Parts: sequence; C-alpha cells; structure tokens
Amino acid sequence: MQSSWRVFLALLCVLLVLATGSIQAVHSHPVGEISHADCALCVTAHVAVEVAQPPVTLAVASVVSAIEVFEPPTRMKTFFTFALYTRPPPVDSVLA
Repeated sequence: MQSSWRVFLALLCVLLVLATGSIQAVHSHPVGEISHADCALCVTAHVAVEVAQPPVTLAVASVVSAIEVFEPPTRMKTFFTFALYTRPPPVDSVLA
C-alpha cells in the first residue's frame, strides 16, 4: 500500500513539472502590449532569476624547503691613493 502512494506522488510531481514547463513555454502577450505588470507569470519570471556566484575558496598549502644562502666574498674597503701620481698641468684655452 505504501509503495502505491509513493508512485502516485512521484507521478503527480512529474505531471506538475511538465504542466508548468509547457505553460511557461507557450506563454505570450499581444505584440503591441509592452507592460506586463499585471501578468503574474511574467513578474515572477523576472524577479526569481538572481545571478549568484559561489564564493571563491583559495587552496592554501605550506611549502617547506631548504634554502642555501650564497654570501659573496666581501672585499676590504680601504681608501688607496698613489702618493707619487701628479696630474698634468691644465691647458690654457686662451693660448692654445
């Protein structure tokens, strides 16, 4: 007895889905009528559609690795001057 009620309820749901789908498919208005404010089917069709995007979930994974640090050789920072260097005399542009 219980399985017959389940089959009847399943068939009723399928028939309701088919009926409402075909009503929406053949629903139309006259060509000159722009406003469909009094049509409940048009109002619910435009109000019920909401675009929603699922939240973005970021996959976070920790990465552990060994890092070798390269230390370039450092030079000694000293100020070196050659004591025996003399620069040539300046060129006199007027006499040249």
